[in-house]
Amino acid sequence: MCSDKCCVVGTVITAVLVFLVGLSVFIIAPIIFMSSVGIQKSLVFPANKIGPINHLITDDYRITGVRNMYIDVPNDGNTENVTLGLWQILPQEIVSDKMKDDEYNFDGVLSNEKHKILLYLHDNRSDRTKFIKLYKILREFFHIFAIDYRGYGDSTGSNLTETNMVNDMKCIFKWIQERSKSKIFVWGHSLGAGIATHLIAELKKEHINAIGLVLEAPFTSVIDVMKTHPVVKFYSIIPWRQATILNPIKNNDMNFDSKSYIKDVDCPIMILHAEDDEIIPFKMATELYDTAINKRNSTYQGNVTFHLYPPEGKGHMLLYSEPDLSEQVRLFIKQCLEFSNKNQ
Repeated sequence: MCSDKCCVVGTVITAVLVFLVGLSVFIIAPIIFMSSVGIQKSLVFPANKIGPINHLITDDYRITGVRNMYIDVPNDGNTENVTLGLWQILPQEIVSDKMKDDEYNFDGVLSNEKHKILLYLHDNRSDRTKFIKLYKILREFFHIFAIDYRGYGDSTGSNLTETNMVNDMKCIFKWIQERSKSKIFVWGHSLGAGIATHLIAELKKEHINAIGLVLEAPFTSVIDVMKTHPVVKFYSIIPWRQATILNPIKNNDMNFDSKSYIKDVDCPIMILHAEDDEIIPFKMATELYDTAINKRNSTYQGNVTFHLYPPEGKGHMLLYSEPDLSEQVRLFIKQCLEFSNKNQ
């Protein structure tokens, strides 16, 4: 008799535990995620996972001709005061190893329209110090401004949203424009590609155009990326996944819908992606390319170039190791300048 009772009790306890686990996993967890903007932002903008870093230019970085500086973003009355940290990286042709950084006329170089300018926007898990190997390649062609978003690196500001981050970059773009007549290109990596695409679409509304846009390891939207994650895939079995897990990202201004914004990019585009990208599937880059080709008019919006690298270990972060990258950049610049001159 006792054995039967114990068996019943054990079954009941097991059933209760299974019910509680199911309740926690399938109902409570999604509701918590839906209700917590902080959790959502920590997923899309994990800036707090970047350790303390010295952004001053030191010998440790093994790069010369670089100035660490800060730009205040104007407060429109609706947002907090924000100061963005950035590196101004001079073009290689004017840099000498014998000169010290404090001997360069950084402002004078900026005002010299001879040097093409590149606004570089990094991914969501890095800051401006992480891409020196890429900078050394790109400075052969550009005068680079590498920006840290609000809340990243030593930039101030905490209200990370798509609108705020794009507006911040719009201020930086205009800040450069006010001080230089040089051609301005924009290069975005991962999250930076989402910001860059939206940025250029926003600038178009003010009749301002970049000369060219490079999208490195881009995505179609944050929601699309989330759908590829195993945890979010697991939740596809519940009918309220869209309402509790996916929609909040869009509703709280964190989706970066590049597939929509790319239609309004009025300059040539170059897309770079690796087949073995473990973070963002290369099919998203292919989808962006198809959208840009089919939903834009190349005659007045510019051509689209797509370089898909075979699975050779470049993944999400090492596209700079592509041997042909310099030549691809050179040809893209030539194409952009020809397009710009034709449409002046």
